[in-house]
Amino acid sequence: MSVQHTNFNTSQDKDKTGQEFNNQELIKNNSPDNRLASILLAVAFYLAIVYLALFLLLGLSNPWGMVIIIFLAPSLISFIIATILTRIGRKKGNKNFLYTSVIFYLVSIFLAYDPDWGVFRVVPILLTILVTVGTVMYKQDNEQDNKSKPPVRTGGLLFG
Repeated sequence: MSVQHTNFNTSQDKDKTGQEFNNQELIKNNSPDNRLASILLAVAFYLAIVYLALFLLLGLSNPWGMVIIIFLAPSLISFIIATILTRIGRKKGNKNFLYTSVIFYLVSIFLAYDPDWGVFRVVPILLTILVTVGTVMYKQDNEQDNKSKPPVRTGGLLFG
């Protein structure tokens, strides 16, 4: 007698489990707890992209714009790093990247050092506030899991 295998659709089963995992991950990231935080982080990221594009286009369009870009280069470099970290933290759902991006936004505020150029501090301050609020409101997977499990009391000690 020959051995017959009953699992004909193994590739379809693997696809389903992969889709279910992705759907569960998306549901956790788009849960009501994270919806407002995700919106704030997305707005901060896209505002940063628009600010960088306008700044570079207007800076490269005339000769004095190049001088401004040279003087604000440290601020722009930290702003670009913060924007990249915001994107990574938003996509991966990692608060460590988001807190690091807040630090780089603060550095970009301090590196736009000339008091007469206060206009170049407005957008980094706004984005720092948006990313900070979005990061504080964002719940990671382990925080959501801890919230959903009730604590268990055994022997006078509380275990979660």
